[in-house]
Amino acid sequence: MLVYAVDVGTTNLKVVLYSETLERLAIASAPARYSRDGERVEFDPALLFRTVLDLINQCGSAYANTAAHHAIISVTGQAESLVLLDRAGEPVRPGMSWLDDRATAEADEIGAVFGDGEAFAVTGQPHPSATWPAAKLRWLRHHEPETLDRTHSVLMIKDDLLRRLTGHAVGEITTRGFTYFWNIRKAEYWHEMGDFCGIAPEALPEVLPAGSDLGAVLPEVGEALPPSRGYRVNVGALDHFCAMAGTGSYAPNVVSESAGTVLSVSQLVRGWTFEPDRQVSFHSGLTDGDTVLFNGVDGGGAALEWFRLQSLAGMRYGELERQLRARKVSAAPMFMPYLTGVNPPDFFPNAKGAFVELDLGHDRIDMAFAVEEGIAHLLRRNIDYLTTDRANGIVSTGGGAASTYWSQLKADVCGLDLLVPDEQEATCRGAAILALVAAGELGRIADARHLHPPRTKLFQPSGDPAREDRYRLFEQYLDRLYGAR
Repeated sequence: MLVYAVDVGTTNLKVVLYSETLERLAIASAPARYSRDGERVEFDPALLFRTVLDLINQCGSAYANTAAHHAIISVTGQAESLVLLDRAGEPVRPGMSWLDDRATAEADEIGAVFGDGEAFAVTGQPHPSATWPAAKLRWLRHHEPETLDRTHSVLMIKDDLLRRLTGHAVGEITTRGFTYFWNIRKAEYWHEMGDFCGIAPEALPEVLPAGSDLGAVLPEVGEALPPSRGYRVNVGALDHFCAMAGTGSYAPNVVSESAGTVLSVSQLVRGWTFEPDRQVSFHSGLTDGDTVLFNGVDGGGAALEWFRLQSLAGMRYGELERQLRARKVSAAPMFMPYLTGVNPPDFFPNAKGAFVELDLGHDRIDMAFAVEEGIAHLLRRNIDYLTTDRANGIVSTGGGAASTYWSQLKADVCGLDLLVPDEQEATCRGAAILALVAAGELGRIADARHLHPPRTKLFQPSGDPAREDRYRLFEQYLDRLYGAR
């Protein structure tokens, strides 16, 4: 059996081919393509589908023995990007990326009408955002009513890819919490929000559990794929949650950190109950009854990339790490990584980034250290806020995890062991695991730890009391600058 794990990423589309023992056989990727106009970011769903088929064929050609095997296509990736179809199944307009920020006023309108508290209890999201499909649909009602009048199906980007593969328009439960019109705790659509946004209930797809087998590919799709004894499609799950499965961090009390442009922090919890005062995004997990707490922090790796480009003249990350290691940074400035303002767990709407404790003795490498430390402080703040239970450790993936200096700093700041798997394709590995469980090749997600497990590097906290002092200073500045309590 072969598994083609498809990752519909924001920056890149990727396909990784695995054997039934999770041996990686081939990989292919291509950039995601967008049409941009100011705050508007759109994409062509048909072009995306053709690109995915091309990547699957590249992997099949690299392996060269596909005809002897049954195959599964398992789909993971982003959630919020929106695709609207007419009765014939054709897009009524270009797809709207989650990056599209045109619906800010509509997000504010939703908050004013429904209230953040009530909507949080239903949707699992502490605040409305232009990111969510609900806000974009409200924008369309205001500015393109004819578009919604022609709309027969309201899908998200992964839903549409599944439809094009199989002919079945379905959703998958781990992505529904990113719509702002799904009732997480009741596992059903929130029709009051749908009505407000102009969505007919019948326009919304059936929702399946994560990792469900959706059936065979359409005959015409099969003809466009590498030779095989047959193709089936698995609905997969959200990319962040698949990465947890792919790194073995889909377990209680283990924090999964995705150290990319956005700092994503997630944790599986069992026996969880909703607490209205604890503003942590919550979602359905990979298996029935599971809840995954999730925070996405815009001021993560994006802040370090900003500083690298604007203040380090584009210095390569390897050179930055070399220079940080070459000195002992003492009495460093403090960086508040609120360049985008609204970062969980505090959601300061008017916050700005800031350097404090800065003097003439500091140079740009001291400031780079402060940026990395500030993001580590924000990581700790989110981990401390996720649950009342003490985390056992952190599993870190993403581009930032490649820095051993930064990984050690995070372990020191958080006071937790930090494990970095040598697995660059954790998201695809997780999607393949879900497919193998559904196919009966694995009994459960945890069994994948025995199959070609990635090597890992462990970073243990130093126990330096100065790290705790620095974190307390960070909290003091949060209070003084932004009124944190």
